[in-house]
Amino acid sequence: MIKVVIIEDEAPARKKLKRYLEKLDEVVDVVKEIETVYETEIFLKTSPDIDVIFSDIELRDGNVFDVYNQINVDFPIIFATAYDQFWMNAFETSGIEYLLKPYSYSRFEKAWKKYLALINKKEVDHNDIFKRLDAYYQAKVNIKPAYKDYISVKSNNNEIYFLKVADIMFLQSDYGVVFAVDERNKKHLLNQGTLKELEELLNPTEFFKINRSEIINRVFVEKISRYTKNTIAIHIKSHVLKTSQSNTSAFNSWMGL
Repeated sequence: MIKVVIIEDEAPARKKLKRYLEKLDEVVDVVKEIETVYETEIFLKTSPDIDVIFSDIELRDGNVFDVYNQINVDFPIIFATAYDQFWMNAFETSGIEYLLKPYSYSRFEKAWKKYLALINKKEVDHNDIFKRLDAYYQAKVNIKPAYKDYISVKSNNNEIYFLKVADIMFLQSDYGVVFAVDERNKKHLLNQGTLKELEELLNPTEFFKINRSEIINRVFVEKISRYTKNTIAIHIKSHVLKTSQSNTSAFNSWMGL
């Protein structure tokens, strides 16, 4: 029996992964499901008897590499994330595969077969992994991502209208409901259930996730000021939004500060 741990903060993503694991020929036991960086650290410090981890990267309370860079993990990790900028970090730890969401079963199965091959060989050829990843990303940089210019919105009378992305000042998530606030301060209830779904549609040079529940449009930032020692207040018209401590440094870099 192969003992698996799932580190993922979104229930639908965990459900999908468990469904894929159930389709495998091998007997798999999901011994633990973890949703936060804090839980990850506590669990790994117990020196658990497990075989492989499936891990997201950006969790509800921060970045999981804050743990992996401190605690030596001696079992393979298959990363599953919506972000492609962390692939180098992944293979500098115990990463053996990097699944970009949304991934198919065939892509998942390929990662699983690599895991089986590696445990049979008892060694990981990281040089080969780096070479193949480098070739992949060198080819990828020439592909221009297709970001959305409009987002569809369902009105109260069940009609569909289209909100221009350039008119959005910021997006906000609240208890599973996502709103877009436009330049006229009008709120639009969006079809997406999480900000993660929207991040893939938005140009990261124009939009930035300042905390777990808010994404801002750079064009509408009027001024910024120090809020606390480790957070920034962002002034957008009559709104004052705040960075989280974990996102402040990245926000400053994004703004060129």
